[in-house]
Amino acid sequence: MIVKYRFNVKDIFEISKENIAYSLTIVFIAIVLKVTNYYHDWGVPGTVTAVLGTALAILLGFSNSQAYDRWWEARKAWGAILNDSRSFAKQLLTFVGTGPDDVCSHKPIHEIINRHFAYVNALRMQLRDEKLSPKWRKELLKYLSVEEFNFVTAKHNTATQLMLSQSNAINDLHKKEFISEFRHMQIDLMLTNFYTHQGIAERIKSTPFLPTYHFFSNVFLYFFITLLPFSLLSEVEIATTTWILLPITVIIGWVFHMIYLNGSVYAYPFSNNRFDTPMTSICNTIEIDLKEMMGDETIPEKSVPINGVLM
Repeated sequence: MIVKYRFNVKDIFEISKENIAYSLTIVFIAIVLKVTNYYHDWGVPGTVTAVLGTALAILLGFSNSQAYDRWWEARKAWGAILNDSRSFAKQLLTFVGTGPDDVCSHKPIHEIINRHFAYVNALRMQLRDEKLSPKWRKELLKYLSVEEFNFVTAKHNTATQLMLSQSNAINDLHKKEFISEFRHMQIDLMLTNFYTHQGIAERIKSTPFLPTYHFFSNVFLYFFITLLPFSLLSEVEIATTTWILLPITVIIGWVFHMIYLNGSVYAYPFSNNRFDTPMTSICNTIEIDLKEMMGDETIPEKSVPINGVLM
């Protein structure tokens, strides 16, 4: 997630070079035709590009709005995971007491909370398609035993399996009478909430942004860029003034292209790039808050933006 944008001409040119090259080619062809007097009676009326530009602007605006809605829904889902993680830890630390056999329940509570750290990080890496990456094992073994890691990793959806293990651990505490029936139901409801938030994120991940938006936006964009210089040149009478239209048409085409790209990158909020949902930072916040609630002294450092980007 970009938290502080730094204007970088090189980066902007890198993502725009194909569009700029296409615009320059079309404009140059149109200008040559105008200067050599081959451009007379077949000019494109200005009303045509005006109508097309208006339609393109509406389509891009609607597409960008839908793309941002997807990104914002993903961000809300992870915000809910953060809030419910705090509530979950609070319930465990205040609801769980001592059973009739006077066995201390602190150890299983810490195991459950550590498993929760594994859950949020496993979900994060699954959404970013990092399950087969080297850091998968490194991240999860910080919170799980080797046996449990091998067991849950063998499952198709590791995060789902970890939450099932949480439910089994809570049930064991209930059977040992560390948790009353009513409080057990409340904690179990919290586990269900995590499944709900996970399902929202997985739905966004597995449902592609409508391909027709990308296809027709791209087609209309380049159709507009192709017609624009011929439309503007049809209004120019003096051939020597036509060259000033070269930067003007390139800039207009570039503006529409950047609007199109802006919507494209936000349509996929789990793509593991600078526009991604800041899941790594949220997982870091969860670990800091919950460890402080437990009184754990091994508090990780707070995630900070790197080059204006918070992952």
